[in-house]
Amino acid sequence: EVRLFYSIVLGIVQGITEFLPVSSSAHLIIVSWLMSGQSLSLELNVAFHFGTLLAVLTYFSKDWLKILQGGFNKIRSGTDSVESRLLVHLILGSIPVGVVGLLAKDFIEEKLHHPLYTVIPLILVGFLLWQADKKNARTKTITQMTLKDALFIGLMQVCALFPGVSRSGSTIFAARLRKMDRVEAARFSFLLGTPPTVAASFLHMKDFLANLGDIVFISGVVTSWLVGIVAIRFFIAFVARFDFLFFFIYRTLLALVVLFLSLSV
Repeated sequence: EVRLFYSIVLGIVQGITEFLPVSSSAHLIIVSWLMSGQSLSLELNVAFHFGTLLAVLTYFSKDWLKILQGGFNKIRSGTDSVESRLLVHLILGSIPVGVVGLLAKDFIEEKLHHPLYTVIPLILVGFLLWQADKKNARTKTITQMTLKDALFIGLMQVCALFPGVSRSGSTIFAARLRKMDRVEAARFSFLLGTPPTVAASFLHMKDFLANLGDIVFISGVVTSWLVGIVAIRFFIAFVARFDFLFFFIYRTLLALVVLFLSLSV
């Protein structure tokens, strides 16, 4: 069935690009446009993001258990710990995107979800990420973060609401500006993306429950979930050895292809 194939292909795209600094929204817009000539449906968008939420929860399950346990201990007995402080940082960093997302998400999805609007963000953010990574020493770990670091990274996460920016790209860029280690920056980026994705999933729970019996919907969830786990593992291993030049080149080439296709239609 065409719809099932469409869902699996886009699930693979979402699973890979959600965790790489290449903008999953740009890729979904572009691939959906090329395959169907239309924007991605709300139902599949919910499916893909729920799938990648499962991926990050699966991969970082031990981390989240420790973080939540640390927060519980802080509330129950006032015991301070690395995990309780990290929970505070994650909550603080999630507030900006939550507020702006509620206020502007519908406008962004209605007005800016066209491939042409992704061209400049793809090139610009790729270049900024590469430069910030090159020029900042890899020293600070997640345990050495401050509230200012968390808030700054959280504010930069707001930029990811715009197609073509990339949530991981904007947050890793911000973390590198704050002199965080590259691998630590990637880990914090993935952890920071979890609370907003959980909140968005709850907001769309009605749509999720309504489509549970649809094989096309379920295939999108499962595909993006499994592919997402592989993508996280790959990306963390990649940044441990290499810088972000590859992603800058890839984003630039993708932007040029999008520009050519948009102008030739």
